[in-house]
Amino acid sequence: MSSSEQSRPEALDRILRRHSDDGQRVTQMELFFDLVYVFAVTQLLHLLLENLNVTGALHTLLLLLAVWWAWVYTAWITNGFDPDHTGIRAMLVGIMLTSLIMAAALPKAFGSRGLVFAAAYALMQIGRSLFVVISLHHDARLRRNFERILAWSSVAALLRIAGGSAGGN
Repeated sequence: MSSSEQSRPEALDRILRRHSDDGQRVTQMELFFDLVYVFAVTQLLHLLLENLNVTGALHTLLLLLAVWWAWVYTAWITNGFDPDHTGIRAMLVGIMLTSLIMAAALPKAFGSRGLVFAAAYALMQIGRSLFVVISLHHDARLRRNFERILAWSSVAALLRIAGGSAGGN
């Protein structure tokens, strides 16, 4: 055990994922989370097939980047935090439900479902970061990183919601 692990508060130690020399096992919760994003990618493929032109390709690319970013942030969280911990598991279930709403809105994200997509995306990004900030009350140094992510996610959420509520293309 390293000196930094020895000095961590016990509450923080319970929520962080333990890493071993043998690697890290993927939990069933993480696999189920990935399935939600498989659904999102299929929704993006449907969007592209319905709009086989440059505008459709650009819309699909922009939405793919947003979906990928949401997946990366959550995968990054589950890499550092134990997905078998009750709190992390509850957060992941909330992220999955919100991701399903986001994925269902993808085909019409540049039309009638823009606000639904933006609100779900914003809720997911802000909710996940806020959960981690609250969970890290014992570790100010690590918490500050997530406070910064939360601040940027909040600013981006305002822009997405403004865009989603603007209507039209």
